[in-house]
Amino acid sequence: SNNYPPSSNSTHRIPKIIHQSYKSLSTLPPLWSATPSRWQTLHPSYEYKFWSDDDNRRLIQNHYPWFLPTYDAYPAPIQRADAARYFAVLHHGGIYADMDIMPIRNVDPLLEKMDLSGNEHKEMIVAETYNLGLTNALFASVPNSTILHRFVRELPSHTRPLHGFEMFVPHFAVLLSTGPTRLWIYLNQNNRRDKILTLNPAGWGQCHQCKQHSSKCIPVEGSFFETTKGGSWHKWDTRIMNFIFCHVHFVVWGALCLLGWVGYVYFLEREKSKRRLQQVVSVDTNLDAEHNEGVGRSEDDSRDGKMKEKNMKYYLTKKGWSVFGSSENFVFFARVLILQYRLPLFCFVILILIF
Repeated sequence: SNNYPPSSNSTHRIPKIIHQSYKSLSTLPPLWSATPSRWQTLHPSYEYKFWSDDDNRRLIQNHYPWFLPTYDAYPAPIQRADAARYFAVLHHGGIYADMDIMPIRNVDPLLEKMDLSGNEHKEMIVAETYNLGLTNALFASVPNSTILHRFVRELPSHTRPLHGFEMFVPHFAVLLSTGPTRLWIYLNQNNRRDKILTLNPAGWGQCHQCKQHSSKCIPVEGSFFETTKGGSWHKWDTRIMNFIFCHVHFVVWGALCLLGWVGYVYFLEREKSKRRLQQVVSVDTNLDAEHNEGVGRSEDDSRDGKMKEKNMKYYLTKKGWSVFGSSENFVFFARVLILQYRLPLFCFVILILIF
């Protein structure tokens, strides 16, 4: 890793060490290229540790060899990156931050909360999110934290959280194996929340998931950080999940309307099938007469349908859109559309209103 000179940490429970990780410094996206220097500029007394993929594996191999088979077996690089950050902070202590999290002031006041009276039993500071509880994008810890140590010991037992369906929803596989949801679940069990301090979303400049592209997503007064665009590992299923989360009412109404429409079509087809079956299996002695009567009705219906279609074509082709020039014509077309497509129109209006 690329290390920069440390300072004395004798008076602080959380060492003044900054941890960040990516494939390598040379491959940092332009959007994040200034992140390391921003951290170092605002924290001259801190040691800055950048962990590349090779550094992460070397850390596991040298200090936690029992985890190396699990580490190497993770199918997604983000799972190895998630796991490695826990071990880096467990081993050295300090603060970890994703590359899209940039400080806007020194974090001393944040880390020194662990030194306050009454917090002696606390071991970690973990950032909260607006919608997903606790996150592993930003957290700090004392060295060799017992709560973090027990957490990493559990990671090998969560390599297949979806019991073989991980390939179909890779986003959830990451969240539940090594990602923020796994950490959140762990910390919410057995009163472990009592051993951590939390940093609210406004305190680290996080936007609500549904307002990521909003101009209102700016750091509030007193925030320690600002966030840029992250989620470099997100795939198609992530976008679907975020859309569902941010448009719950739209999705629910859409699903209900779709089910209603399918049921409606199924009902109509079923009724048609019943009528056809009744005509085919009729054993009435007047079969021929009834058949002729049915044919007559069909011919009448056909003539009526053709007449309606002819009238519609007349209005549209001969008179053109001028048919809407009178209120009677407008009402006529409106009634035809509403009666024929009342369910889709109702659903369309509802979905527009709630989107």
